[in-house]
Amino acid sequence: MTHRLTIELRRKQRDCHELCCSCARFFKVGETAHSGYAEDGTPLHVGDCCSSKLAETAVRTYWQTRAYEIPDEDASLWRYMDFSKFLLLIKERAIYFARADHVGDKFEGAKGASTNRTVWDDYYLRFFRESILNPPDGKRPNISPENLQSEAERLLKEMEASGIRQLKTTYLSCWHESETESEALWRLYCPPPSVGLAVHASYGSLNTSLGDNPDIAIGRVRYIDFRKEFAGPSDAIFRKRHSLSHEREVRAVISQPDGNDSFGIHRPVDLNLLIHQVVISPFASSWFEALLRGTMAKFEVDIDIIASELMLEPFY
Repeated sequence: MTHRLTIELRRKQRDCHELCCSCARFFKVGETAHSGYAEDGTPLHVGDCCSSKLAETAVRTYWQTRAYEIPDEDASLWRYMDFSKFLLLIKERAIYFARADHVGDKFEGAKGASTNRTVWDDYYLRFFRESILNPPDGKRPNISPENLQSEAERLLKEMEASGIRQLKTTYLSCWHESETESEALWRLYCPPPSVGLAVHASYGSLNTSLGDNPDIAIGRVRYIDFRKEFAGPSDAIFRKRHSLSHEREVRAVISQPDGNDSFGIHRPVDLNLLIHQVVISPFASSWFEALLRGTMAKFEVDIDIIASELMLEPFY
């Protein structure tokens, strides 16, 4: 294996994660996925079924289900915000990603509820003991029961420390997925009498505006009941409490393992690619539209501005 991972190959790994890109056969958990290049340099992500088509193998992995689901290209996304946040967006022409431990949810990145901690610890202590006694080379180590338990406990503590570090090296941009506006989210993020707006985008426009970057994971959050379920070590950043399921969140995630002391980072975007429309809050004062249009003109942002659908009047 050459370990040569071009951006084109990493995009292929992302886009064809579920299936062999050559014959479209779906992978099964534990099967080998081969990533590399055909004779003409075309990037390929294939199973054993089509591995003979690779002239160069970059990496092989045991296939696992992805931690998140990718929405359709035209999936409708919304970001509700006050005017100051929108001003920062158009001034910097960049999306702000907040550090995961500063988004206001104490369960962000959590593996489970504290009431189930013993169940979690017992499972992984058993897993680590079995892994130590059954290494890949098949040579069973000569280790006492006491040392075996001590080593398993060390690995468990390391795993927990890694999860805490992940919160400080992971950055999030959170969006609401819906075909229509949400009155509940208007009231949550732009409550009267504040002035605010919603940026209307799509999964495709968000991904494209961020450069179709495979290092930025964009996917749906899955909501679970932490009283009954656990989040896995590799998917916790895409798990939230079921009580927040009304958010219908799609998040863009950036990991910076080398660390960053800031509480957030900016990533440049093409606003004309990102934003389909700017929707004015139904609770905004009448003068706000003129201010918004003037501000966008000042920063040379030419995007449609529309009134909220909540402003429609009924008839009886």
